[in-house]
Order: sequence, then C-alpha cells, then structure tokens
Amino acid sequence: MTTREARGTPPRAAAADTAGPRGLVALYRRLSGLVAAPTADVQAVAAVVAGELGVLAAVVGPSCEVLAAAAPGLGLPEASGLVRGAAWTRTLETAAAAGRALRVPGAGTRVQVVAPVLLGPEVPAFLVAEEDTAGRDRPEALTGDDVLLLVAEHAATVVGVLAGRDRVLATAAGQVRGDLVSGLLLDRARDADQAAQWAEHVGYDHGVPHRVVVVSPDDDDAYGAGPASLLGEAEEHLLAAAPSALTVVRDSETVAVVPESADPVAVGAACARRLARGRVPDPDAQWPVSVAVGGPVSAPGEIAASYDQARRTLVAARRLGRAGRVLRFDDLGVHRLLLQIPDPDAARAFAHEVLGRLVTDRSERTVELLRTLARYFREDGSPQRVARALNVHPNTVGYRLRRAEELSGLRLDTYRDRLAAQVALEILGEMEG
Repeated sequence: MTTREARGTPPRAAAADTAGPRGLVALYRRLSGLVAAPTADVQAVAAVVAGELGVLAAVVGPSCEVLAAAAPGLGLPEASGLVRGAAWTRTLETAAAAGRALRVPGAGTRVQVVAPVLLGPEVPAFLVAEEDTAGRDRPEALTGDDVLLLVAEHAATVVGVLAGRDRVLATAAGQVRGDLVSGLLLDRARDADQAAQWAEHVGYDHGVPHRVVVVSPDDDDAYGAGPASLLGEAEEHLLAAAPSALTVVRDSETVAVVPESADPVAVGAACARRLARGRVPDPDAQWPVSVAVGGPVSAPGEIAASYDQARRTLVAARRLGRAGRVLRFDDLGVHRLLLQIPDPDAARAFAHEVLGRLVTDRSERTVELLRTLARYFREDGSPQRVARALNVHPNTVGYRLRRAEELSGLRLDTYRDRLAAQVALEILGEMEG
C-alpha cells in the first residue's frame, strides 16, 4: 500500500493534484524558452498563450495599440480586430497602477486578464487575454480559474525580457552606427575601400552627392549628454527633415551627412527653427544654434573634407558675427584663406593698420564713412550705384570716399590699397550686406 493510499487519498485524485502544477510548469518553460530563441518576438508569446489555453491573447501598448495578437483558428488581422473591439482602457490603467496582473469579468461568461509588462519603472505594454469560461476547452493539466492569470503574468515577464533584449540590441546597434559615422567624419578608415564598407553599413547612398551639416549651440551651457539635451533634439529634427541623413552627436555639436537632393541648407534651417521654438521670443529672428554646411562630396572618403569645411565655416560665422544663422562653406569667399590665420587678433591688427582712424574713431560720421567705403567695394567701385543704395547724391559719395582716404591714408586709385582695404573690411565683417 502506498503512503497516499494509507492516508486515504485515491491514486487518481493524487494524479489530478499534480497534473495541474506539472502542466503549468511545462507551459512556463515553453514561454521562457522564447527568450533564448533569436527570432522570437512578442507575436510568438501571444501565439503560445492562445494555442495552449485556447484563448484570445495579445500584447498591446499603453494606448491599446495592438503589438501582437493570436486566437485559435484566426489569423493576425482577425485576432487584432477582436482585441480592438474589446474594452481594455480602464483595466490597463488599473493594472499599470497596481503593478500586477488583474482578472476582471467581461461580457456574459467571459473574463479578461491584463498583466502589465514591467521594464524598470516603465510599463511599455500589457499582455491581455480573454476567454469564455462557459466554453473553456483546455488540456486537463491546465484547468482551473487561476491558470490564465498565472500564465498571463509569466508571459508578460517574458515580453519584458524580450523588450529589454531588443533595447540592448538597438542601443548597441546605434553605438556601432554612431562610431562608423564618426569614423567617416574623422577620416579613420584605412583606405577608400574600408570607407566605402563603413558607408554601406550605415546606409550611405553612393549614387548622390552629400554635404555635412553641423549644428552647434551658441551657448556653451545649452548642450549636454542624453536624448533630452538640445543636441539630442537637434538630431531628431535633422532626421525629421531628412530621414536618409546619417547623424551623430559629437561633443558640443550634432552632425548630419545630408543628401544634396534633400537641400542640406534647408534641412539645417528647419532644425534650427524647431530648436528655437519655446527657447527664444522670435524663432524667425533668433536661433539658439549656428548651422554650418560643408562642400559637396561624391564618395565616402570625402566626407571628412566636408566635415572639416563645415567646422571651419562655423568658426567663420562666429568671427563674422553671424552666429545663430546658416552659413555655407561655398559662401565664405576670401574667408577661406583668412581662416588659415591661426591668430584672429593678428588679422584684426592688420585690419586696423590698413584702415587707421576709420576703425579707431567710432564717431557716427566716421562709421558712416566706413560703411560707405564697404558699399563702394560691394558695388564694384560705382559711385552711382552706391548713391542709389544709400539714397544720397553721387557727389556725397565722392566726398565720403575722399574723407575715408584722408583718415586711413589709403589711395583708392591704386590696386594694392584697394585690395588691402577690401581684405581689412572682410576681416572686420563690414563687407557683409
């Protein structure tokens, strides 16, 4: 006689006592095994729950968006339709607040189970299931009113693990992508072939020219690490304006390699305007960032050159007092050479030597003479066009130019003096229209 028989427990009843736990453990193991399957996803979790228990099972987002759905004898579209037709919103909110699975009555003899997917402090999704208790058809090992609740709770845990795994993989992939884009910007590839391989890996379109766009905050305290920073926002806005751009956040700037067809200047301007909203009183007149655009490139190995041009353009924008705007390397003109001067103070000293009292005397009359001289060069030496631009008589233009010569010691009828004066005005930013 067995121990159970001695205690008065029939063998058949003893088998029933253990069948339920064994069946539940087997189902738990099957669900847990999905974590190790490289191709498993939340749809696989819903399919196992639905298939083993004969219920409608789904994974939904916080707003009831269907992420996965399964039901016996139904395809994904039909199962998703059943999920959307059920009222889940209030139950989702209650389960999220409680932080545990709930079993609530549904219509008629139906019951609903909601289990929150916990990912740290977040609840990014829910495992939901519904069955008709009157028509329940399950294996004997999985009978019992609490089975669906317990399985849903375990399935939600598995969904959380899968979501965490996907986040880790996405983060790792993003880091690799960022490293490759940075490698192209900094010319770290061994040769053109390796640069082409890196470019292909990050989705660079070899068939179209690209330009590098650099977005840099004008306030050093305005940027920081993380997606909530201004630099992180800049990356989002650049991708919104040019989805095919290659982007990366580097130090105190956000960089994008933008196809010429997307209009890199327009992309940079759109990003700056969006960043300005809520940060400055007039987004159309003032931006919290400067945007620099490098020259066009046709091959991945040339991306570093465009990046260098964009960074030098950024320096020029700030030297010229054009921070908070978009400036292209193509538009720098003589400033491409002036940027090669390592000491900006030396350049300004040269400008002061050439222009003399025109820059040292800041009286209103002298400033007027300096601006007239700059307009004279912009109008290609035509007093008539200068007069029209300044709305004065041509004789007044002639008088101002003579006074400018007297104060500076320049002779505008000599080539060398004219060239020196124009370069000096460019250094001081007076030639900007």
